[in-house]
Amino acid sequence: MANYQLAVETRDKLGSASVRKMRRSNLIPAVIYGSGKPALPISVDLRSLEKALTTSGSLIDLAIGAEKKTVIVKDVQMEPVKGSILHVDFHEVALDRKLETVVPIRIINEDARPNDGGMVATLLWELAVTCLPADIPEAIEVDVQNLEVGSTLLVKDLSLPAGVEAVTDAEEAVVKVDARTGGAAGAE
Repeated sequence: MANYQLAVETRDKLGSASVRKMRRSNLIPAVIYGSGKPALPISVDLRSLEKALTTSGSLIDLAIGAEKKTVIVKDVQMEPVKGSILHVDFHEVALDRKLETVVPIRIINEDARPNDGGMVATLLWELAVTCLPADIPEAIEVDVQNLEVGSTLLVKDLSLPAGVEAVTDAEEAVVKVDARTGGAAGAE
């Protein structure tokens, strides 16, 4: 899958007054960090940024004039009441060096499970992994179709894509199937 392309501009003016003015013009302040490089303050169009954040895939190619930097989103600051984006931190990645990141867990085939009265309980919603930036999966799919009541699936039981290794403890439970407990109303 191709990286999302996002055009950005460097910014010279720093400080709250210039940031407020940028936001009124639908520009969001951001910073690109890189290992051993000074932080680079940039601005990005709000609509383009929102689209980049909702598009699947974790790598983004930032075009800064004629220069291109491949980054991942490290942090998004949101306004607590309105929920609007205030600031974004990007981290420049080397495509030939493994990095540690967090990937969401997606439960699949829950409706294909036998009708044995069991209920699937998700215990882990995301998984810390290490891999090359180009190998970062969109999500780790966990198939619960064959789990029976009383079964627990651990991190070590997951089928990870090639080149992806779990950092999360191998003995940590991801999902389990419990027997439904009915309320004993009126039973004595």
